[in-house]
Amino acid sequence: MDVVTMERVVFDIGKDNSGATVRRECWGHSAHAIDARERLIEALSEIDQRTLDVFLSDEVDGDPTKMPAAEISAAIRRVTLSSLASPVLLGASFRNIGVQPLLDAIIDYLPAPTDRPSPLALSPGSIPIQLSKTDAKDRSMQVYLDPSSKLVAFAFKVIVDQQRGPMVFVRVYSGTLDSRMTLVNGTRGGVKERATKLLQMYADLPEEIPSIACGHIGVVLGLKQTKTGDTLLHPQHPSLSKSSKSSSKKHRMIGDSAEPSAIGLQLHGIDVPPPVFFCAVEADSPQDVRPLNEALANMTLEDPSLHVSQDDETGQTLLSGMGELHLEVVRDRMLKDLKINASFGQMRVSYREMAGLEASTEFVYARDIANKAVKAAMRVTVSPIAEGVDSGDSDVEVELPEPFGTDESGGQREAVLAAITDGIGSALFRGTLLGFPVTRTAVRVSDVQYFGEDLSTTAAYRACAGQAFFQALKLSNPVLLEPIAKSTILCPESHIGSVLSDLNGVRKGRVLSLDDSDAENLDSTNATKVLVAEVPLSTMVGYSSSLRSLTAGSATFTMEVVGFGAMAAQQQQQVLRESLGYE
Repeated sequence: MDVVTMERVVFDIGKDNSGATVRRECWGHSAHAIDARERLIEALSEIDQRTLDVFLSDEVDGDPTKMPAAEISAAIRRVTLSSLASPVLLGASFRNIGVQPLLDAIIDYLPAPTDRPSPLALSPGSIPIQLSKTDAKDRSMQVYLDPSSKLVAFAFKVIVDQQRGPMVFVRVYSGTLDSRMTLVNGTRGGVKERATKLLQMYADLPEEIPSIACGHIGVVLGLKQTKTGDTLLHPQHPSLSKSSKSSSKKHRMIGDSAEPSAIGLQLHGIDVPPPVFFCAVEADSPQDVRPLNEALANMTLEDPSLHVSQDDETGQTLLSGMGELHLEVVRDRMLKDLKINASFGQMRVSYREMAGLEASTEFVYARDIANKAVKAAMRVTVSPIAEGVDSGDSDVEVELPEPFGTDESGGQREAVLAAITDGIGSALFRGTLLGFPVTRTAVRVSDVQYFGEDLSTTAAYRACAGQAFFQALKLSNPVLLEPIAKSTILCPESHIGSVLSDLNGVRKGRVLSLDDSDAENLDSTNATKVLVAEVPLSTMVGYSSSLRSLTAGSATFTMEVVGFGAMAAQQQQQVLRESLGYE
């Protein structure tokens, strides 16, 4: 029954149960329908003044049967756009009942692209690896819904199809995406790819289309390197000509990702936290290596929170993810769905490394590369950054003497600066203890020496910077940082003592708050408590089973990694012994 139009919606369910045929019949003046329509109008009148004015006007005079259907539909749309109410429709998925009214309601009530504010993007120019919230706001600009502008599109989902290859779902924010168009992936450092074919999806049925207009979504085929969250631009977009290399900056923020620097206009993207669990994966036989690598490559395209890396010392392939369940789902999909013959190692926590104290070293790099002597020298100083001072990344500062950039260096100041910064940045991805990324460490490069144009090449400065940092980090008595998870536990009051004892004892956690739940609880004698605590992530492995046992299955919890904290010296030594295999 559609009380807006006062019609009965009849679905003709055939033998195939497709629900494709639907017809509308006049409901008449049924007392049940009139009563439902009156309650709908009253609910709208309480939150929409225009509906109340029309309902009390002389034409309607408080009669729900005289209220125009167009006015009711317009009122539902107004309260939906203003987030004052949400339309609710009925249906049955088993027989596909209610699909057509749902699609009509999406068009009639939900906002069109023109009803929403223009999306914000980072303005073109020298884009740092990481921006603070304040900087991001100051550097943002709007992307207007203009079909005559150069293309700006956002890849919000990637699915790898066995026959078609990567299917990139995009939304076009500006301009028009045409078939066979060359696209520039600004997020991946300006990689160019061609859109070989465009599809419009109807559930799992594709239809080839010549273009995707601004404000629309569609599927692009032929993009091999595009991942979820990437920004796609027209090759002649104005922001590409204005972008400058971030490596020319004196001050850079180095994070935990080795992705190339972004160029051009950048849409909001997807905030992906760093992986905190990892496990080793190995093919069962040499014939299974290629299918395993292809499966890993496809899954990282689909899931930006999944990372694949190679351990240089052991040669193992490491699979990193957001948690136990995440990696278990990936493992089951590879073994059961993709039929990959591979073995997975024990799940481990991904740590971080940090300089323990300030240390400095003077390093001279002198090598023969391809029968050509190269030489570079510099001083590298590392020091820990106190917790809470910044976002947790490492800070790199390079000081070059003034002769660099004059006749003495042949005008290579910017190239040398970029080489040293890249060398330090690469070294930060592997610490000296267990090879985990280095974070919360300030790196200062000074006393850079120049030995002539033939000896002091950019490659020499890059290698010298990386090795000098590695040596300085060793001298700084580096420490391990473990991921800290903020856990929110909903638990009946009768079991709160057991949960607290487990958190404070076995889990080594720190309770932040213990409050009553806002949710209604019918059993007042056993009210639900909300417990918030910060707990080392390594102690939360298998916590769901433990919590179920402690509370007889009556408690639930959510967990979010909020940062990294220092480990106790004894615990660090234990982790080192276990990881290095001499315990």
